[in-house]
Amino acid sequence: MNYIKPEVILFGAQNQNITWHAFSDQVVGGLSKGDIIFHEDFLEFKGSLKPTLDRGWAGLRSKKEEHDLSDYKFIEIKIKTDGQPYHFQLEHNPAWQEDKLSVEIDIVANQWKVMHLEMADFKIYNTHKEYISRKPKLEHYLSEIQRYNILASHRKTTDFNFQIEYIRFH
Repeated sequence: MNYIKPEVILFGAQNQNITWHAFSDQVVGGLSKGDIIFHEDFLEFKGSLKPTLDRGWAGLRSKKEEHDLSDYKFIEIKIKTDGQPYHFQLEHNPAWQEDKLSVEIDIVANQWKVMHLEMADFKIYNTHKEYISRKPKLEHYLSEIQRYNILASHRKTTDFNFQIEYIRFH
């Protein structure tokens, strides 16, 4: 396969270079929902989490594209959230419900922030079990990233909102 080594992913309506769509626990009978709003320089993702079992979740997911991140040490994102924690995820399995690499984003509410997400800080995340304690062998995963997720997840009913301008790879 011919994996792309991305430099930057842009989210503005005029300069978007990857396709994004919303997904939620509705695929398994849940009641959570999320909507994408494109602004000139950023994308906004907002909605509501309504747990029907253990937790509610909704996320922003990229279209599948094979990316090779093996040469990068960290990912830089410019994001503004409502202050709730979010998960930034790298999917390396073809099925969405399989293990993925994940790191938690937790910042001050309603302020744009440039975050550096160190590759070494990513952990294995499983949709059914949440974080798994073992440290991943990144060299096995980073060369075959298939898509990106930003996930809102909570055990109680709540609204959520985040805005993202870009993802850069370093």
